[in-house]
Amino acid sequence: MRGLIEKDLRLTLTRKQTILIFAVMAVFMSMSIEGTFIIGYLTMLAAIIAVGTISYDEFDNGFAFLMTLPFDRKTYVREKYLFSLMMAAAAWLIGTLLYFISSLIRRSPADPSELPMLLAFIPVLYMSVTVMIPLQLKYGSEKSRVVLFLIFGIIAVLVFGVSGITGGSSDAFAGPVQTLDRLSPAVVLLFLTAVCVLASIASYIASVRIMEKKEF
Repeated sequence: MRGLIEKDLRLTLTRKQTILIFAVMAVFMSMSIEGTFIIGYLTMLAAIIAVGTISYDEFDNGFAFLMTLPFDRKTYVREKYLFSLMMAAAAWLIGTLLYFISSLIRRSPADPSELPMLLAFIPVLYMSVTVMIPLQLKYGSEKSRVVLFLIFGIIAVLVFGVSGITGGSSDAFAGPVQTLDRLSPAVVLLFLTAVCVLASIASYIASVRIMEKKEF
């Protein structure tokens, strides 16, 4: 497992120029855009980069070589979820630091009590990983993008369909939102974490089945 994590870190660092550009953009955005956008931006970006290491493994029949090494396919899949979580958590930490620093520079320091809600970025955005990894393993980097766009398109159609049925009213969504607003940040964080854990387990099981059926 540790060797796979080191491999993915080295693969990620081969794109250091791109990462540097994103880092500079992040600093500028944290200074120019108020709010927590920078935290979500960096966390999501890191998750996408982490999942993208699968395409490096696929390149030039790389899976055929990797599977000759002393680890099984379950370990490979498990490492991808762990590496994505590590990358997302590290990016969240950097984004949070930039958020608090930019707040101090603007002389409107952020309230430390916001931390539970800021932590919620990790489980919310990590759920995108639970969708991307099985798609990437099943369809490859190019086809998975198309499938992902189709999924988001279907979700958008369903949302607009519900709005149309309710006459354009937001009442269909207002109830759940108001319920979450009434809960304490710690309870919301625990709820989102629980949902993320369940989604991760289901995604992991699907990814293992996909990986075990692959032929190299």
